[in-house]
Amino acid sequence: MRLKRVIGNRLFGLWGDIRPGSLQIEVTNACNFRCLMCPFHGPENTSDRPIGFMEPGRYREVVRDFRDFGGSLVIPQGAGESFLHPEFPELLEFTKRTLNLSVGFNTNGARVTRDHLRLLIDLGIDEIGFSVDALTPGTFKAITGGDLEPVEQTVKMLVDMRRSMSVRRPLIRVLLVAQESNQAEIDDYIRRWLPVVDEIVIQSRRIQAGRVLEKPRIEPRRPCRHLFDTAFVQWDGEMVICCEDWESVSSVGNVFESGFRSLWRSRIMKTYRSAQRRGDYSPPAICRDCQAWAGGLESRRNENGKEITMTALTRVIRRGKESA
Repeated sequence: MRLKRVIGNRLFGLWGDIRPGSLQIEVTNACNFRCLMCPFHGPENTSDRPIGFMEPGRYREVVRDFRDFGGSLVIPQGAGESFLHPEFPELLEFTKRTLNLSVGFNTNGARVTRDHLRLLIDLGIDEIGFSVDALTPGTFKAITGGDLEPVEQTVKMLVDMRRSMSVRRPLIRVLLVAQESNQAEIDDYIRRWLPVVDEIVIQSRRIQAGRVLEKPRIEPRRPCRHLFDTAFVQWDGEMVICCEDWESVSSVGNVFESGFRSLWRSRIMKTYRSAQRRGDYSPPAICRDCQAWAGGLESRRNENGKEITMTALTRVIRRGKESA
């Protein structure tokens, strides 16, 4: 996401009071899809983490503490589909309307209704991404177990509603995880969606619990930005160090018990950050061989009316200014 972050959190050399600009908070880890590439609900899942839903009161407590700590962006998603939470619309309203925070998140779109879409616009939700992992219904069914047509209709409905209401938000993107079964469809996928949405994100497939790239990352390792600018809280209150911790093995404590600020400033978190600055990626073990660390080399180019931004993890395609 390109939403404004707290600039100081990106300055890894600082030894002062680093505060997170972003909070990724998992409202549920339940999901109605069984995507092949999902480290939690797919065939590679090795996690025994229980399925659950964050209590609304707990959610409000954590997000308010994050806001009061200087945070600005809330990402209400985790290992599941957030719209399965029965009170998700109310949680969005609290985050955006009551606390006036920036909000962006991804959804598979299958449980999103017209009323949900109208709420996203009325609240001024900043960004929403739809996981549309194939061009054709057969490939989509094989990858996700779901139906493509309702998801496509939902995306197009939001685009049409935004246009008819003459508003700019939310930014709308579609996302596809590149893999063998959809590789041949990607070029046509881009041609299909480029005139419709604000941007397309082609994600590199990750294996081994999401922390190893199918095509190995060759650039030099750098400190992972997430340890310095983003807090991750799971539905049961466990604060982990990374969105790739599907098994919840890197918990530094429970925010419901110890408080958000206390855990973010905890000795163990400071130890991890100091190690990253030194180029030591062994504590905790989850970081040792990770290739999905945040940050790194980025390239940009214009090509046939498209603006393309590439990293080892994603390829982001937008319409060029002359064709917008």
